[in-house]
Amino acid sequence: MLNTTFHYSDTIYDSCSVNRHCVPRLNHPILSRLAQLSEQRQWILYTAQCPRPRYQQLSMHRIQCHKIIHMKASHSDSEIDTVIKAIKSGNASAIVASANIDKVNQRRLQQMAKLHQCEVFFLNETSPIFH
Repeated sequence: MLNTTFHYSDTIYDSCSVNRHCVPRLNHPILSRLAQLSEQRQWILYTAQCPRPRYQQLSMHRIQCHKIIHMKASHSDSEIDTVIKAIKSGNASAIVASANIDKVNQRRLQQMAKLHQCEVFFLNETSPIFH
């Protein structure tokens, strides 16, 4: 099931959410690339394991927010399975997943995405670029 509801916040620098994931700061290069990818006809999908994207943060980078989908957690599929299905669907120009996926599978998913004209990004909660 897909969820496109956004939390509107006056806070530019979002803090860690309850599940201990953090969102990128405003000048993070991922946001610049997502802005470019949002100009395509496909969706930008955030897996359930990622923090919910913030409208103000996205719009400040000229990301077309109406093309962002934050997916609900699956009861049957792992995050990797969800990313694979999203890639194969051809409906996403980008997928943002958590860095909880091991490095070998991250590379595998990025290679698969490239074959489907898609990009996959992994958010790492311990990276210094996250607030």
